[in-house]
Amino acid sequence: MKILVPVDGSLYSLKAVESACDLAKAMPPDQIVLLAVAPELFDLEDEGHFVTGKLKAQAQKALEDAMARAQGKGVTPQTLLASGVSVADEIVRVAEEEKFDLIVIGSRGLGAKTSFFLGGTATKVVTYAPCSVLVVKTP
Repeated sequence: MKILVPVDGSLYSLKAVESACDLAKAMPPDQIVLLAVAPELFDLEDEGHFVTGKLKAQAQKALEDAMARAQGKGVTPQTLLASGVSVADEIVRVAEEEKFDLIVIGSRGLGAKTSFFLGGTATKVVTYAPCSVLVVKTP
């Protein structure tokens, strides 16, 4: 079984990591992958360039925190850093292309001021995912 765990640094995504680790201990999967998606924001004032540097750094930090949480539970997952215009679309794309069997995702993400992984993302992933989705509700 291949398990994909999208992370954004929120307590909900870290709880999803813990839940995926608990599943891995109960029935060892072939692979657990932590995925962070850095949104690509188009900036008209910057001659139309995509703004990704700071967002990629934040996504990388979310991956590092999630990896530390997983290792604390005795699991060493793989990590993947991706970028795209839509976080939900990118999660679904990775799940499809890599043929994941399960996505474990937090029900909510970061607060509205800094969020690029909102509750709407989980809803879209549940709707369009090519595989089963486990939504973790409590941080």
